[in-house]
Amino acid sequence: MSKESSAANGIPIAPGPGQFRNPMISGFNPDPSIVRVEGDFFLATSTFEYYPGVPIYHSKDLVQWSLIGHCLTRPSQLTMRSCEASMGIFAPTLRFWRGRYYMTTMAVHKKGEVMQVSQRSELD
Repeated sequence: MSKESSAANGIPIAPGPGQFRNPMISGFNPDPSIVRVEGDFFLATSTFEYYPGVPIYHSKDLVQWSLIGHCLTRPSQLTMRSCEASMGIFAPTLRFWRGRYYMTTMAVHKKGEVMQVSQRSELD
């Protein structure tokens, strides 16, 4: 078995030409939403009860990703006082329309749900 394969099951560890790893961003980055604007890709992920909320990543090739910021960075945007573990910000959706980026997500708390919307004309 080559160094490029897992000893347990023979699955390649390194992607081949024209392939990329899955997940595209490793670590704690659940529920990705991707939008392509010209030659740039932007990706938003869930953050649940963690602050700041909804990280935004940028890529030109869907392989190399850079964290460029967060959508929910002010306490007025993200009140998590009543949020328990496994609740909070779920499944953001990132879109681009008429020159503006939009992020919509749901904040889930015991006391109910609140929709959050952020908008910016530029992401980088």
